[in-house]
Amino acid sequence: MPAMQDLLWQLKDTDAFTVYIAAALVAAVFWFIREIVDAPVLAVVSVPFLMAGGILSPLVFRSAMITFAYDQDTNVAATVAIGVVTALGLIVSFKWLWTLLLEHQARRARLEPVAYRSRARR
Repeated sequence: MPAMQDLLWQLKDTDAFTVYIAAALVAAVFWFIREIVDAPVLAVVSVPFLMAGGILSPLVFRSAMITFAYDQDTNVAATVAIGVVTALGLIVSFKWLWTLLLEHQARRARLEPVAYRSRARR
């Protein structure tokens, strides 16, 4: 329980710059999925996960004391980008595994032939 409270306090202290950078990257990924991949439903469903990855990533790197640059704004932008890309990778891998599962089920399905009854000739 204390870890959850710490996470909530850290989320409360998230600055606006982190949210703006995450929103900009999520908007770019949303447009990419919607227009180029042509999957509008996947784009809408992905937005909360991408945003969570972008906002939680700086907290994770900060708690592990990992920095990528000496400038704080550059470090925030890099960690948010890593979080959004990681969330996108998880979404793509889940979608790929789901597709493999559905293909496997379709391949194993055995369709029974429908008996064809013809009218009796008199």
